[in-house]
Amino acid sequence: MNVAHAVKAVWTARGTKAEFERSDPIVPDGCVEMVFNFADPFRDLSSGALQPHDLLVGQMTRPTVATPTGDVDLLGIRYWPGRAVAVLRTPMWELQDRMARVSDLLTGADTWVDEVRTLPASDRVMMMATHLSRHGGRVDPGRLRLVEGALTQIARRRGHVSIEDLSREAGVSRRHLERQFRDQVGLPAKQVARIARVQAALRIVETEQDSGGVEIALRCGFADQAHLIKECRAIAGVTPARLLPGGTSWSSLMREPRGVAGP
Repeated sequence: MNVAHAVKAVWTARGTKAEFERSDPIVPDGCVEMVFNFADPFRDLSSGALQPHDLLVGQMTRPTVATPTGDVDLLGIRYWPGRAVAVLRTPMWELQDRMARVSDLLTGADTWVDEVRTLPASDRVMMMATHLSRHGGRVDPGRLRLVEGALTQIARRRGHVSIEDLSREAGVSRRHLERQFRDQVGLPAKQVARIARVQAALRIVETEQDSGGVEIALRCGFADQAHLIKECRAIAGVTPARLLPGGTSWSSLMREPRGVAGP
């Protein structure tokens, strides 16, 4: 697979500590992400540890919160669910809820990250793509179609779909579908659907400020507003209202399909 086809979004963020010093959580979305830091390190608020400059973030099932310790200069590469395996060539389930160094999985990454660091910001994406393309591997097209077909249905239905329906529509057993999700996505299909429902609700909150909680819950397949709040707390760590206080959040920044320089 062409590595470019595996990339969902590339984003950048540059500025001062004051501009980016916010503590809103980064909400799980089922994606694997690489974040390259060319300035001062970020601190993970849950552990207190400093994050590496070449950070690999696996498919999270819970929110993460990190804040800068100084100037910010980031380049992020977010991969489509099911396609990061083409770059990392490792069973995706091994990355669930894991943060590590990119160089732990890609031999020589620490060397070319330092090389990219010296380039002008405008040249970094192209050079990074050149290095990552050398690690691209083959993905079985049949397995990819199966998983992506199910992912498309989950997204189309905002996560309001049973795994039995997904496996029946795909013409495979539930066990087989779950096994493919484990190896290629790294999360159970049911968990992906839960995340999709919460993400759909948050997008409505973010873009349709006149929509009420009950309306949003029903549109996204929740039994009621209380169920929506419970799921949002489980996956995002906070209620929808607290998650979106206004302005640019880390989660919305990372969804941008192009680079974004500062808030």
